Amino acid sequence: MDQQTSNQIIRLQAVQDLKRKQAGATPGLFALLAEPRLAPAMQAMLFLVPNGYPVTIDVAQASIGGAGTAMHFSLPLNGHNLPLMHQRESKLLVALEGEVEVRSGARRIALLRQGQAVLLKPGTAHRVHQHGAQEVKVGVALWPGKVEQAFRDMAARVVDGRYSREEMVRILAAYDVVWHAPTEGEGVAAEVKSLEAWLMALPAELAAQIRLRWLS
Repeated sequence: MDQQTSNQIIRLQAVQDLKRKQAGATPGLFALLAEPRLAPAMQAMLFLVPNGYPVTIDVAQASIGGAGTAMHFSLPLNGHNLPLMHQRESKLLVALEGEVEVRSGARRIALLRQGQAVLLKPGTAHRVHQHGAQEVKVGVALWPGKVEQAFRDMAARVVDGRYSREEMVRILAAYDVVWHAPTEGEGVAAEVKSLEAWLMALPAELAAQIRLRWLS
């Protein structure tokens, strides 16, 4: 659906809602949009590598017009995720449960206690590690949200048996995400705050959905 068609639908819904209100009927979609509510169900559980841990899409980018995407995954003891660098997206990493260590190369750039988050600017090489005595649940928000499709494409290769490291690197590169990017000589500045404190830095649509899903 293009933007013009979407706007026409919203205007039509607004008129219909006004008529419902005047008739004392239940409000329609436009009225419901006036307050934050869960985005349409577009969630998915993705396996990015064979026999790996699942990544669950909590806020699909298509549900909020591409403004961003949010997902979560769990890491077992001594577990870590893929070493990546997003060249276009800002990335918020959140310790939803347990403690999370964020490294850039061999350097620790953040240690997150439960409920804390760190914002990584585009171009920051990083890897997420489990820390402490329990498995962790990690939340990830990215904006803009187009890069979500890279993860969906990777998961599709796993499903159809065409996974390979080379194919994964190729897919990521198509979305300007670098696998195993070299780290710079200088340390990375990373400020740790609560998730709630960081939400104001996110696109409004994404922040509203994260607040409902991760803070409710």
